[in-house]
Amino acid sequence: MTNRSWSGNCPAGLTKQFNGQSTAYLQWREHRLQLQSDWRNTEPLALSPALNTTADAQSLSILCEQVRDYGFAVYQWTRTSADINNDVARLYAGLSLTTTDSGVVSDKNGLSLLSDMSGTPRGRFIPYTSRAMGWHSDGYYNAPEKALRCFTLHCVQPAAQGGELSLLDDHLLLIALADENPGMVALLSSKNAMTIPANKDDVGHDRPDRATAVLFNHADGSPGTHFTTRTTNIRWQSTDTMAAARRMTELIDQHKDWHYTVRLQPGQGIVTRNILHRREAFTDSSGAPPRQMLRGRFLQAVGQPSCVTQAPDTTNQCTATHTNERN
Repeated sequence: MTNRSWSGNCPAGLTKQFNGQSTAYLQWREHRLQLQSDWRNTEPLALSPALNTTADAQSLSILCEQVRDYGFAVYQWTRTSADINNDVARLYAGLSLTTTDSGVVSDKNGLSLLSDMSGTPRGRFIPYTSRAMGWHSDGYYNAPEKALRCFTLHCVQPAAQGGELSLLDDHLLLIALADENPGMVALLSSKNAMTIPANKDDVGHDRPDRATAVLFNHADGSPGTHFTTRTTNIRWQSTDTMAAARRMTELIDQHKDWHYTVRLQPGQGIVTRNILHRREAFTDSSGAPPRQMLRGRFLQAVGQPSCVTQAPDTTNQCTATHTNERN
C-alpha cells in the first residue's frame, strides 16, 4: 500500500475534515490526545439506583462528560437494587437513551441478558457463550441508518474466573491510522469497504449482504467505526482495504497504553459511545451463580442527563425477540 494522501470525501464514509491534514482535523487531534492523558485518573461514579438525589444528578452529568471525552464511563451503585432490570432502564432513560437496537434478543426494556447459553439456539451467537470475543464495535453489520451510538453493560453477576472487558476509543485508532498513512483512512472510509454476508435461518435471523464503511461520520458529524477483528465471513473491497484493516488490528495491539480493562462487579456498569471492546473467555463455577450481564445497544448517543424518579412500565421477564447479531 503506497497511497499516503487523501484529497476528498468517500461516499458514506468520513468527511474531508478527518483526512489527517486539515486544520480542523489537527485541532481535533490535539484536543483528543490531551484528553487521553487524563482518563486514567477517573474512578467509578457513585449512583443510587433510584437516581433521585442531587449527588446522582452531579454524577450523571460527569458520566455524560466522560463518555463524550473518553469514550466510556464506569459507575457503581451505592446500594443493592431490588429491581435490577427496571433500575438499569431508569438510568439509561436518564441519559436520554431510549431507542434500542431491535435486531437482538431483548426484553421489554430493550436490554439483553448475556450469559453462557451454549447448546441453546442463542448459544450460536458468541455473546451468549463463555468464549473470548475479539475487538469489535457493536452492530458493525447494521444498516447505516441503524448505526449504534451507545453500548452499555451492567453487571448482575461476574464469572467465577475471567470475563474481563477491555475498551479502546476508536477516535484514537483513527488518529494512529491518519498519522501513519491517510490513504488507509480513505480506503476504510469507502461505503463498500467491508461486506458482511447475508444471514438467514429458521430461527428468524434475516439480514441481506451488508456493505458498509469501516470509518464513517454519524449524522451529527462525529466519527464512528464499524469494525471487527474476525477473519471469517467477511469480504473486503480490495486487498489494500484488507491490509488497512489488518493494520488497524496491529495498531490496537501496539497501543496497549490506550486499553482500559475492567472486571465488572455486581452493581457496576459501563456506558460507552460504542467504542471498540473485547471480552476475555470466562468460567462459571458449579457452586455459584453464572455470569450475567445486562447489555444495552442504542441508536442514540448519550445526551443531557435528567434524574428520572419513576421507572418505565416494564417487566423483568426476558422475552426473546428476533436477533441478528454476531458480536
